[in-house]
Amino acid sequence: MNSYYDTGVLLKLYTAEPESGCVQDFVRLRKDRIWVTDLHVAECVSALRLKVFRKECSEDESSAAIELIKADLRNGVLQVIEMDWGHAWQECRLLSDQFASRTGAQTLDSLHVAAARLLGVKEFLTSDGRQAKLAHSIGLKVLNPTTSPRSREE
Repeated sequence: MNSYYDTGVLLKLYTAEPESGCVQDFVRLRKDRIWVTDLHVAECVSALRLKVFRKECSEDESSAAIELIKADLRNGVLQVIEMDWGHAWQECRLLSDQFASRTGAQTLDSLHVAAARLLGVKEFLTSDGRQAKLAHSIGLKVLNPTTSPRSREE
């Protein structure tokens, strides 16, 4: 596992958002296996249901996207990796204490960066500026797959 995809990036593979095409191209070119945790899956389901609540998509569109995620989990397109969540939360607290006042990263942003650190990845993929600052602060290479190929490194 070399790369950690933030949920916001992952969702762009399953929804029609302005940056979806860039993310899809990025994933296709890299041919990486995409590793996810239970946190990713829970956040994806929540975000897709919230899109219905905010009238950004229909119930059918939300359900179809969730079914695509489930199919990709079954077919190995998305690979689930187990986490020690107690350890991840502990690391999240340390990162928040050390960096939140400088980066503005919120709790779930910090939890994802903590998970990436514990999983030993080298790259963190996000389009969230605060999360990118945090990941960079702990020495991860940060890529933004929602931008053009020439400007992907944060």
